[in-house]
Amino acid sequence: MAVKKNTALVMEQASGSISDLVELDFSRQSAQQANGQTEQTYGMWGVFWRFSVWCHSRKGCHTFRKKIYLWLILFTGWFGGHRYYQGRYVLGILYSLFFWTGVPFVSCVFDAMEAIPMKADEKGLITL
Repeated sequence: MAVKKNTALVMEQASGSISDLVELDFSRQSAQQANGQTEQTYGMWGVFWRFSVWCHSRKGCHTFRKKIYLWLILFTGWFGGHRYYQGRYVLGILYSLFFWTGVPFVSCVFDAMEAIPMKADEKGLITL
């Protein structure tokens, strides 16, 4: 309750610039986390935000050969072949189910843009 009162008081005193509002939002979030409160998201986007945070928390690091990964993106990326190689089978299944929509193709383009600039180690491995 004290966090809400302090936040409301600080919001009234803010000058209204974007940087001030961002600073206030970060301070509000840190105060909520210090009190053990979870971040609140509202509206229909809150469900997507929570799902995104959940997926990101479950994502592990995968190490694999860069050249094989890029070849798989080139030839099988549109239906998720590179995701199976990565060991991310749920994403591979989703890519395979929705390949006809074109969304996995766009996603594999972003995957390639993420992997191409990465430097491989001496064994040719990268970690994503």
